[in-house]
Amino acid sequence: MDLDIYYRALADLRRHTKEDRDCEARRKSISSADTANDRIEVIKTNCIIEEDWIEAIEKGLVHVGKAIGEERQFIRSNGEVIPIEKVKQVSKDSVEHLARHSNLLTRKPEEGRDIIPDQLYTVERLSDFAVYENRFLYMLLCFLRDFIAFRYEKIVELTNTYNGKLEMRKNVHQGGRTTVCELKLDEEIKNDAFLKEHNPAKDKIERIDLILKTVIAYLNTPLMEFVAKAPMLKPPITETNVLRMNKNFKGAKELYYFVSSYSKPGYTIERKTETINPFPDEIADEFAEMVALNAFLAYMHGLGIEKELKANFDKYEKELKEIEKKKRDEQLKSLKKRIKQSGKTDEEYILLLEQRNKALEGESIQLAAAKEEAIKLNGEITSLNNSVAALNEKIEALTEEYSAELKKKSDEHAEEMSAKVARFNEELNRVTSEFNEKIASQRAECENLLFTAELEKAEKQNEYNELLYEVDKLVDEKRLIQARLNAVMHKNGMLKTENFSSQESFDEIEEQYKAFKAFFKDEWRIAKKQIRKDVLNSENIKNLSEKRYDYEVPKADLDMNSVFGKKPKKRRKRAEKTEEPDGAQYRKMIENKEE
Repeated sequence: MDLDIYYRALADLRRHTKEDRDCEARRKSISSADTANDRIEVIKTNCIIEEDWIEAIEKGLVHVGKAIGEERQFIRSNGEVIPIEKVKQVSKDSVEHLARHSNLLTRKPEEGRDIIPDQLYTVERLSDFAVYENRFLYMLLCFLRDFIAFRYEKIVELTNTYNGKLEMRKNVHQGGRTTVCELKLDEEIKNDAFLKEHNPAKDKIERIDLILKTVIAYLNTPLMEFVAKAPMLKPPITETNVLRMNKNFKGAKELYYFVSSYSKPGYTIERKTETINPFPDEIADEFAEMVALNAFLAYMHGLGIEKELKANFDKYEKELKEIEKKKRDEQLKSLKKRIKQSGKTDEEYILLLEQRNKALEGESIQLAAAKEEAIKLNGEITSLNNSVAALNEKIEALTEEYSAELKKKSDEHAEEMSAKVARFNEELNRVTSEFNEKIASQRAECENLLFTAELEKAEKQNEYNELLYEVDKLVDEKRLIQARLNAVMHKNGMLKTENFSSQESFDEIEEQYKAFKAFFKDEWRIAKKQIRKDVLNSENIKNLSEKRYDYEVPKADLDMNSVFGKKPKKRRKRAEKTEEPDGAQYRKMIENKEE
């Protein structure tokens, strides 16, 4: 940490300046001036974290983790009507849907061919993990993440933030030197390393951090990543049978109710402002050192005397080295003098020195033993650290093994489901084939019956048409005979007109007239042919040209009124052209006549 570096530099500075009288005098004059204006304010924050919500979440997360491990799912079916060219597989649902929707059959198959619809209903079955319970777990984890992160960030921000203020105003007079210094410092350090390490609530904060990391790890599981694609649930939740009966989901539900109803912040913040005013002697002396140092820096850089001061410093360092060399030379001279005064030879004196060194070595051995013990303890500490590392590796290996086992079981489950789906599809195809064969057989039988019925219907219709034709023919003959009879009777004065005054009688007369009219047209066509044959032959035409004889048909032969009665009046013909029936028109004529 940079705190140690700055402290060592300050200690070294103080060690040099304390030995100088001028520096000491200047520090005293600075530290004693305007002490009432010296002030340090530090805001200390103490966070009291309540453990009820931490313990509840830690307990509930155990059930959440086990609930995620269950990996609940259901088989989802998606059905749609698609063109027959895109159909890959026909199922029982397809056949049933086609039986209910005959409009999909628009083409009549050729004889001996199967019925092929234009479109067909297909069903796709997929494994869906986005069941309601898994979506509930995802909603709970998202809620927990926001719930914990909000409180964790607030606690860390408030407890690990340094806020300090420094104010100094000095007016110092010392001999011919006047120093005026005004200093104001306002500093804020977020997530301060020292405060973080010495936080009284460090253990609880680490627990909260571990809980938050666990929640994020659960959200990053494959199951939750898949469920995240589904729409997010919104409160209130529906208590399904699984949420009520399953132990793990029940524990997750209880955690949800606890967290959703938790309205407290979960922590209490206590702020305390500590003020130092005036400064104690030691602190005042250190800040005086700082003022003096700032004054020196301003003086040095202002006058530009860095080079001279560096040269003096190098000279001072050289002098120190020479002094140390002279000191060593003097020590050697003193040693030689001692040998001469002891009256012993150099070897004896060296022997004594060796004995003394051995004694010192004995002490050194004890010191070495202590060092070995320390090394041994350090080795044990290292061994323990290695054990911890090994345990961590083992935990990671177990985690990987669990993940691999989980993946293996998931793959086995997927293969088993695929096999079941394949068997189901085979059985479905078999049932579908049997159903199609039965449908085809019944359809062929129905078509045969329908064809036979149509033939019988056609035969009966023909017979009916023949009978109807015979009946019409007989009715026309009857009406013709009746018309001739009426004409003869009318000619002889035997027919009474009042017998035809009713609508039914007059309608019958009209029908007789129509029948006779048709008979007349047919007979007149035949007569014209015969006239052309008998009269208008080449021989007669030659005689007519020679004799200039105009042939006229006797009026008596063409007068049909004497036989069949008079023609209907023009009024009758106009009445026939109207949209109303002749009988109705006739009734209107009679009514107008009576009026």
